[in-house]
Parts: sequence; C-alpha cells; structure tokens
Amino acid sequence: MLQVSLKPLSNLCKALHFRIVVMLLTIFCNLMPAQSHETRPAIADITLLESEVQLIIQFNAELFLANIDASQFANTDYSPGADLYGQFRQLEVQDLRAAFKQKWPAFSDLLYSQVENSSLKFKLIDMYSETDISADLPRLSTLTISAQPPIGYSSIQFGWHAQLGDLILRQMANSSIDSNMLFTGYVKPGSLSPVIQRHGKVAPSLLNFLAEYIKIGFIHILPLGFDHILFVLGLFFFVARWQSVLAQITVFTIAHSLTLVSAVAGFVSLPANLVEPLIAASIAYVAIENVLRKTFHKSRLLVIFIFGLLHGLGFAAILSDIGFPQSKFLISLISFNIGIELGQISVVAVTFIIVSLIPVSAKDYRRLIAVPSSCIIGVIGLWMIFTRLVIIWL
Repeated sequence: MLQVSLKPLSNLCKALHFRIVVMLLTIFCNLMPAQSHETRPAIADITLLESEVQLIIQFNAELFLANIDASQFANTDYSPGADLYGQFRQLEVQDLRAAFKQKWPAFSDLLYSQVENSSLKFKLIDMYSETDISADLPRLSTLTISAQPPIGYSSIQFGWHAQLGDLILRQMANSSIDSNMLFTGYVKPGSLSPVIQRHGKVAPSLLNFLAEYIKIGFIHILPLGFDHILFVLGLFFFVARWQSVLAQITVFTIAHSLTLVSAVAGFVSLPANLVEPLIAASIAYVAIENVLRKTFHKSRLLVIFIFGLLHGLGFAAILSDIGFPQSKFLISLISFNIGIELGQISVVAVTFIIVSLIPVSAKDYRRLIAVPSSCIIGVIGLWMIFTRLVIIWL
C-alpha cells in the first residue's frame, strides 16, 4: 500500500498558521490607539445666565488645527493630518493660542446651538493650554467662549460638528437653579444635546436619566474602553468553556463595581499615573497566563478580582469627570455600571459569534485560536505598560 507522509502538509499548515498570527498581530498593533496619540471626548461646562451663555471646553486644540476628524480616527497617527498634528503639538503654548485665535472663525462655525428657534453667535473669551508635559503626549486646552441669548430665553440645545468628536456636556449651577436639576450627558458628534432648561424647572424623567447614564457607561467600553476590551478578551480566550468565562466575568464585575462605588464616594483614591500602568499590566498578565496555563484554577479568580479593583478605579475617574447630581448619586452610579456591563457582554457576545464561525474543532481551539489571540493581547498589553511608564518617567 502506498504510504503518504503528512509531515510536509503539517509543516505547511504550521507555517501558514504562524504567518496568520503575525498578520493579525500587525493589524492589532496598527489599530491599537497609542496612549500618547489617542483622541478623547471633550468636556464642556455650560452656564446659563440671564444675559449670557458661557461655555468652558476642555479639548485637544491640535486636532482641530490639523483638520483631523475626531469622529473617524481614534489615533492621530493614522489620520491624513498626522504630520500637521505633530507640528502643532510642538508649538509653544503662546504660539498654539495664536494659531487657534487665527482659526477661531472656522471653529465657531462648527458650533451648534438652538435657542428660541435661532442659533447663537459665540465669541472667544480666552484660551490656555497645559504646559510642561512631554511633546509625545496629547495636550489639553481649555477654551472659554460666550454668547448673548435672546431676552427671556428659557432653554438651550448645544452641540458641535462631527469633526470635533465626542462631547460630554455638563450644566453648571447658578443662583437661579437647583444643583440637583442640572443636565449632564453625552452628545453624539454632529448632533444637538437634549433641551437644557435655564431655571432647571423641568427635570428629566427617571427613565431618560437612567438611559443617559447607561449610554455613557456603554460607550466607555464600546468604543472608548480599549484597555478594558482587551482585558475582557483575555478572560474570554482562557478556556473554551462558558462556565469559566462566566465565573471570570462575574468576579471582574463584582470587583470593579466595589472600587467604582468606593472611589466615586471618595473612600478610595489612587493617582492615574499609577492606575493606568497597572491596568495595562493586568492585560499582559491574563494573556500570558492564557498561554502558559492550560487548565482553570480558582487562584485565577483571585487575581482577576484584584485586577478588577484596578479597573474600577479607571471607571470611577471617567464618571467623576462626567459628573452627576448628588441627589441621584446611587441611580447614576448603578446606571453607569449597567452600561459598563452591557458593553462587556457585547464584547463577549460578538467575540463568541466570530469564534463560532471559524471552522476549528474543540481540540484545536486552544492551539489555533486561544493561544495566538492571547499572544496578540499580551504583546499589546506589554506595549501599553511601556508607553504608560514612559509617560510617568517623562
């Protein structure tokens, strides 16, 4: 009988498999939003006075000056204006301010407002930017603008062009408004906010309030929570059993919920330059353990719990930046956390569907899917550790 050796075919498959892993690794690294060049939502504080509407906006001025569409690019390195962005980032603060003032008319045209069936014309009051930070890091600029509203106006809607990216809008208190009736919400790029009442007489319904904070929590996983997505994927790719995935996700959820509540309430506080590298380390750790350990052990749950505490501090920083009415502290906290969980579930569900469509047997799942995917996640996690430690050293 003719004997046919399958060894050459096996070697060919291994070679192809290696090339596929390298290709995926390259794609993931190119898509990864580098910490130093990623785009982030702007935060705008709006104050509605009787004769003035004032906004203080914290944003990345270089994105606008380089004409980078923040709604399309999570990383400035991969935009057509990357070189121009780098040039603006190298400018001294006073030169950046002068460049922005020159282009202020173009910026003001990108601002949307609706008051009494008319729009407002904003004027530039002041602008200042961060100093003494590495040129490799994004620089936060603070813009103060104001407009004169119609006499006796009662409400306003505000937003801006999609090019300027995501916007978190927070209403500031004044003498005529109850601080518990203030508006805080996420405004999608290119759209107007809900109606914001000047006197705060119309409170949002409980259902709308819940939906708003659930949405804010969700978008900070998808698409903005890249490091949290990587961590959840690291949990998913450990073993091909839904019971272990459920156990890990449950422990992670309990842990980050504990520190989210504690940190927002002011009981726990750690500096971001410590938390961020540790979160990156958690990503690298679970990925490396996926490669080195083949069986599930309860000790992994303890490690995940500890890492979950760190991730909760990251979520708390986000919620603190957004703000919430003190009278609805618990509701906003629960709603935000529900949004986070829905985001995590979405990541797991989409990944499960994709993996299920790949024609790989259960026997080969670890070798062909879990290990290569974990290697990719691990390399990205190690790179994130490096970049975040560089930020501290600089």
